[in-house]
Amino acid sequence: MFDSSFFVAISFLIFVGLVIFMGLPKMIISALDKRSKDIQEELDEARNLREEAQKLLAKEKKNLDKAEEEAKGLLEKAEQQVKDLTKKAEEDLKEDIKRKKKIAELKIEQAQTEAINDVRTRVASLSYEITKSYLSENLDKKVSETILDDSITEVKKNL
Repeated sequence: MFDSSFFVAISFLIFVGLVIFMGLPKMIISALDKRSKDIQEELDEARNLREEAQKLLAKEKKNLDKAEEEAKGLLEKAEQQVKDLTKKAEEDLKEDIKRKKKIAELKIEQAQTEAINDVRTRVASLSYEITKSYLSENLDKKVSETILDDSITEVKKNL
């Protein structure tokens, strides 16, 4: 009856009694509860961090979309400005060409007028010299002076 299995059973019962008496199951359960609570807190914190990250991601996506829209708007505005500037430059060029053409036409007209006036002046001067020479050779001195004076007056009026 008191064989070795009996002593093993008694020692086991004493061990189990001591473990229960010292509160080892409570310590194990409280350690497991604490560990479970810590894991739950870590999971909650991870969940909160994930939600915050998702909110930040959504916010940044919204900001990115807004920035892309602004960039498109700026590009369209820049393209319109380029078109406007090109159109204005073309108009200015056309106006400049018209103005230079008009100036050239006026210079040509002025040169023509000067040439005609120069020819008239030379014709009048030659006519005067020819008349003077003819009259001095063909008329007597008194008549020639009278005619010469009248002719000079007439020529001066025509010029």
